[in-house]
Amino acid sequence: MKRIFIGSFIEDDTLKRNYPLIKKEFGGCLKGRWTPFENLHITFKFLGDTQEEKIDLIKQSLSSVLDKDQNIHIIFKGFGVFPNINRPRVFFLKVENPDKKLNQLNELIQEKLEYLGYKRDSKEFIPHITLKRPKFTNVDQLILKMNNFQETVFGEVYRIKVNVIQSILSPDGAKYIKI
Repeated sequence: MKRIFIGSFIEDDTLKRNYPLIKKEFGGCLKGRWTPFENLHITFKFLGDTQEEKIDLIKQSLSSVLDKDQNIHIIFKGFGVFPNINRPRVFFLKVENPDKKLNQLNELIQEKLEYLGYKRDSKEFIPHITLKRPKFTNVDQLILKMNNFQETVFGEVYRIKVNVIQSILSPDGAKYIKI
């Protein structure tokens, strides 16, 4: 069994250069562990513990999009939290997609996985990059900082690749590996 999800790693030099600034600016109001840059990704579908044979079927089903360049314009701009600002459990970088191709790609992935018996996600697809799962938050300071950076572009890409990614959990944090 492997704990897997379908996602796209973020490969953007501009975001890589800006990530230390983000951590410095928000570190004081968000306590917890930052996601290492090499783990930054967009999740399309979390599948959880999956048997090896099923992983092969998933790869076959998604073969039209896996490991292939997807020409999609993505802008990393501003921040958000889940579930809400008063109880932020996930602090994320917003992902804007002017051409809406990211949503179309997500729809295709959901459709293909539905044929394999996976239920479609019931929540709206909100593309984002999880930066931190805060253990403590100074909400007033967080709101102020988020407002200060809501129009700031931290990076931009025109191409992504979809991967089957394994999540390996440890006391030192998760490690994500393309499989």
